[in-house]
Amino acid sequence: MTEEAEQTDRLQEASTSSLIGEDTENNYRIWKKNAPYVYDYLSTTSLLWPSLTVQFFPDITHSEGEVADDYILQRLLHGTFTLGQSAVDSISILQVPTYTGLNKHIQIDKLDYNQEKEEFEVNAPSLPKQKVLQKINQFGDVNKLSYMPQNPNVIASANNFGDMLIFERTKHKSFQKSIIDDIEANKPQLKLTAKAEVFAMDWNKNREGYLISGDIKGNISLYDLRDYSKSQGLSNSKSWKSSSDVNDIEWFPTHDSLFGFVEESGDMSIRDIRGDIIHKQLPSPINSIAMSPHISTIFATGDSKGLINVWDLRNLDEPVKNFTPHSKSITQLKWNPKHTQVLASSSTDCSVKLHNVSKEEPTVFQHLGHMLGVNDFDWSYADEWMIASVADDNSLHIWKPTQSVQDTI
Repeated sequence: MTEEAEQTDRLQEASTSSLIGEDTENNYRIWKKNAPYVYDYLSTTSLLWPSLTVQFFPDITHSEGEVADDYILQRLLHGTFTLGQSAVDSISILQVPTYTGLNKHIQIDKLDYNQEKEEFEVNAPSLPKQKVLQKINQFGDVNKLSYMPQNPNVIASANNFGDMLIFERTKHKSFQKSIIDDIEANKPQLKLTAKAEVFAMDWNKNREGYLISGDIKGNISLYDLRDYSKSQGLSNSKSWKSSSDVNDIEWFPTHDSLFGFVEESGDMSIRDIRGDIIHKQLPSPINSIAMSPHISTIFATGDSKGLINVWDLRNLDEPVKNFTPHSKSITQLKWNPKHTQVLASSSTDCSVKLHNVSKEEPTVFQHLGHMLGVNDFDWSYADEWMIASVADDNSLHIWKPTQSVQDTI
């Protein structure tokens, strides 16, 4: 590591540490001591910069070798949020090894307690280290990342300059550690310019190349990337104007023309790109919206006071379920891809929580390992209970609740 990189690392660690209080550090130590009892899998990584966004790729690679049955390789997408402290920001694709047969190696009566680390250690096959497969540099903070469902090699990145940069991953080189890589931005395959900074963005799951975005000035834009030509750009696009900052936006997964979005003003809206729109005014700013992949009319919203509402599109007069699992603002909601009733949420209260919305007391598990607000999380395609989460303390956690917790969900 160069002297300049070491200095940047020290400054970043000092800046992060100054934001973490003594109570938070004590709670973290308690969580860490108890982690072996509440997780089937837990991996914690310290990133150089915090990330606002994380997403598992759908592909899964099975390992080859002596312990081939014990782990798999997954790819994970995240980006840097440096607030201009770095010359360029970057999109990273990580290769993440995770156990599939860890339990058969664990002997609970032979757990070794490491006094120095203050944690239990398990005698199991060693995993390869996480590694960066590819890094794509860009100008501006990475506010939001999302790959196209029909072609995961196509990645959309929204930055703080109001640009949405479209990268075709295979047209950029694999990761190499060099000074040039750290200071030169990669040229995107396509640059879409919004009217203001974008944090809300989603690909249509039924129409290839359909990308929707919402910016902090209330502008909503729809782009059809299939209509792009080098000579004329994008000739086929639509736009709408909302009342305030668009905090989140998402297509209904079973419909090619219907999307929902939520605003800082408390507005919740469902729009059909063919013309119709439904509004619902709520008392607090809404930060997240999540459409159920299982029931075509069900979706959830999370607000700035930690409240989750579950809605049925057929009757928006009142939510079908509401509860307040967080003490601070909700940052993200996502339904479990395989379990109809399971919804996860993250918050600036430093937690990610799992809920069974069919239960009277919905919250069934809480991940408390982050020391600052959690920005984003995503469910794994390889394991129905595995989650990756990123927070303002520069941490990337990949975790899975213990089997006993899964059984109660």
